[in-house]
Amino acid sequence: MPMIIYLLAAVAVLLTIWLWRREKKFQILSDAGIPVPPRHWLYGHLHLVNYCEGRPDPIQVKDEWLKKYGKVVGYYNGLIPNILISDLDLLRTILIKDFNTFTNRAFTSSTSNMLVSMRDQKWKDVRKIMTPVFSSAKMKIMMPLMEECVEVFLEKCNGFAESKEEFNAHFELQCLTLDVIDQCAMALDLQCIKNPMNPVIDRIRKFFNSPFPKIFEVVFTFPELSFTALLRKFSKFAVTQNFVIDRIHQSFLSLCAQNFSRVDALQMLMEASDPMSAGKTKLTEREVEENAFLFVLAGYETTSNALSYALHLLSVHPEVQDVIVKEIEETCGENLPTYDDLGKLIYTEAVICEAMRMYPPVPSFVTRVAASEVTYDNIKIPKGSFIEAAMWSIHNDEDTFPEPHVFKPERFLPDNKQDIHPMAFLPFGAGPRNCIGARFAMMESKLTLAAIVKTFIINPTPRTKDPLPTVTRRAIMNPKNGVWITLTKRQ
Repeated sequence: MPMIIYLLAAVAVLLTIWLWRREKKFQILSDAGIPVPPRHWLYGHLHLVNYCEGRPDPIQVKDEWLKKYGKVVGYYNGLIPNILISDLDLLRTILIKDFNTFTNRAFTSSTSNMLVSMRDQKWKDVRKIMTPVFSSAKMKIMMPLMEECVEVFLEKCNGFAESKEEFNAHFELQCLTLDVIDQCAMALDLQCIKNPMNPVIDRIRKFFNSPFPKIFEVVFTFPELSFTALLRKFSKFAVTQNFVIDRIHQSFLSLCAQNFSRVDALQMLMEASDPMSAGKTKLTEREVEENAFLFVLAGYETTSNALSYALHLLSVHPEVQDVIVKEIEETCGENLPTYDDLGKLIYTEAVICEAMRMYPPVPSFVTRVAASEVTYDNIKIPKGSFIEAAMWSIHNDEDTFPEPHVFKPERFLPDNKQDIHPMAFLPFGAGPRNCIGARFAMMESKLTLAAIVKTFIINPTPRTKDPLPTVTRRAIMNPKNGVWITLTKRQ
């Protein structure tokens, strides 16, 4: 009996020490002078900042914190300290001036071979390899591949126009953007526009539509446990990644066997893995495949969201469609835009930018990790804390964008855009670690939007709600119930 008492006493002492040490970790941000909202004793604010059906949207929760506590707010995603920032000058310092201290992204796996997860010198080396993929010369070569996909998409839209039936533009645009990234980066011949239930897009859709994984709640709540790395291997993300990468691997082997040269991103990644190629840094076969998978994720969901939001806004603002049509006719005549024409579609680009301001596709992805402790005036950023740019709140700040809930593409015309703070518009991030495919995404968005608006009148339907209901799962903001429109053929 005494042995049991001693054992229980020992357990009680160990538990007390564990809880005390845990509570000390929960004081890191407060000790640094950063305000922290009330939290749960075990998992901090994890239940508030990760999407769950029936709870408030995480970006709304964070926006309320910023309004209540100021432009710098701390929170804990599990045991991990996060600092949410809407101060534009401070963000410019962190993302650009002090980049060497804030080089790495937050919430990334050290075992991942994707560029977005790579750290320090490895990231710099691989970014240097991948940057030419999105050079003007390469994108000009990829333009015909993109045009083929858009033309197939227009044929499908023509069917919707003839039947006069409403359709979910978000669903269809996901097919388009995956076909584009397939043609320009993977060579899988998915043809999702014609086959919207293709196993690859079906698997990716299910991943993006799923709630925050319970596995990661454990990982964030107990980061000190060694088995959490093993749990990641069984997450829905890992399963989806392995499924798609298996397809990419087969394409990789096929191209190697045929000695077939393409003009796309996959070919450039394969060349970087060739031991005989120039350059000190070589990619392994796995690194090639994982970064091709990264192109899928980055090029599929974010661009389809941006285009979906643009079409929704145009459906409820027909007068803006008229301005776009006039610009296209003056620039391209009766034809669709060429690569050189896209740079002249100033107003069309402004429409896309305003849509991304109002509905940022990835509002929680501009993150960094503090490599060392840094102090800015009265703000101390502890080493190891995660930094998050409060993109949605910044984009909806009345001081920066008067009447932020009103659709005004004119904000992003050249004469007005120059007055916008460089950190006030962050759909592609900022600084050296901004989105590597930003120019590709804008090229695809302008070409697609111009082609649709030039060919069709976009109409709302009884299902249309304005503002559009959205939901933020993980870092991505999706249309909650889709984007429903009808099309009428222009005369």
